[in-house]
Amino acid sequence: MMLAIALALLNGGMIALSRTLNGALGRKVGAVRSSFWNHSVGFAFMSLVVLGASLLTGTSPLPISAPLTAWLGGVVGVIFVAINSYVIVRLGASRTTSFVVGAQMLTGVAISSIAYPLDGRFALRLAGAGIVIAGIALANSRREPAAAAPVEPVTGAGGNETVRV
Repeated sequence: MMLAIALALLNGGMIALSRTLNGALGRKVGAVRSSFWNHSVGFAFMSLVVLGASLLTGTSPLPISAPLTAWLGGVVGVIFVAINSYVIVRLGASRTTSFVVGAQMLTGVAISSIAYPLDGRFALRLAGAGIVIAGIALANSRREPAAAAPVEPVTGAGGNETVRV
């Protein structure tokens, strides 16, 4: 389980790095072209990995019987990268990531409640997501700093001017 947690944390860092890199690319070439390059390079890399694994295991690398979820996941992934490349240059990496994490939390709670409706953890999941959303709202609030108290010059004894705050 510790390995899975470590990999999840590593994945979170990789996602933030990927968003930042795609955002920088999106600023230079636009969101759609950024998504194109992201997925083209990813496809080439994964093709080499799958081909290498296929040669080692003797299995076919062709997705002849790929399930519908494989195709839907690919479409959603392209849309995600394109939207992210557009948004990150407008909100910044930190704000974009916080909003994406909040949406992921809410979506995860919704999916979990559908998949496991009677497991008794829905309220805990919802409370956890609520805490995350509250933290995101707090971190992204734009409150103006309190105004400083006015400084008044005061003439003291002997005619010396001092400053009173």
